[in-house]
Amino acid sequence: MLKTTSLANFFNAIKQPTKEATQQPPKKEHSSKWPALLLMLAVGIGGWQLGLPKIASFFNDRGFENHKANRLAETHKSYQLALSIDPDNRTALYNLAWLCEEVQDLQCARGKYLQAAKLGLPAAYSNLARLYIIENKNYSAAVHLLLQGLKLAKDDRVKYSLRKNLGWARLEQGRYSEALQHLNAAIKLDSERVAGYCLKAQVLDGMKKTKEAQAQWKICLKYADSQDFDEDIWIGMGRQRLQQEKTKK
Repeated sequence: MLKTTSLANFFNAIKQPTKEATQQPPKKEHSSKWPALLLMLAVGIGGWQLGLPKIASFFNDRGFENHKANRLAETHKSYQLALSIDPDNRTALYNLAWLCEEVQDLQCARGKYLQAAKLGLPAAYSNLARLYIIENKNYSAAVHLLLQGLKLAKDDRVKYSLRKNLGWARLEQGRYSEALQHLNAAIKLDSERVAGYCLKAQVLDGMKKTKEAQAQWKICLKYADSQDFDEDIWIGMGRQRLQQEKTKK
């Protein structure tokens, strides 16, 4: 994330919303240019044009901090303001999509991830593909997005996400050898993230490699977080599979 600019003092002087307002759930997106116009008058048209990306980044960072503090209504407002200032701020688009997904506004999430992906953000390709996997069951479209994202990705954490989701999509297609290849690559990139192990367990089960699958399920169950939407599902699957194998003995 970008650091707060020298304009911080000006922005911090903006009146903060009431406590009651921060407790309201984020509303669906609506386009409003009034905040941008007011800021334009405050800093001058010339200064506005030159500083626009930094101003948008400031509000994006402000939204990010609100999100960490679980102030969702304020988070939504901050990201929306960032985008009213700079509609092509791909980080703000991605962060707003993440927020929309968190509150289960999946139409909003898909739209914002798509916009961020079109602007070349690899992580947006990964998260959009995940929605294709879990919501649309459109595994071919997910694979296409993920392969495009891999061409752009440079950060290992993003590469992990792309590889993990490629493994997931190939798993759902029944293409187990390819799924295993991608999941092994993901685990090699980051061995501390548990999703790769949970998915690898499912692939090995599909390949009838029960003993190897059990080892992966044990790792999955040890480290998976029930607060995570995907991992909570895999926890249930893992417990069921291990119980099934236990009753066979």
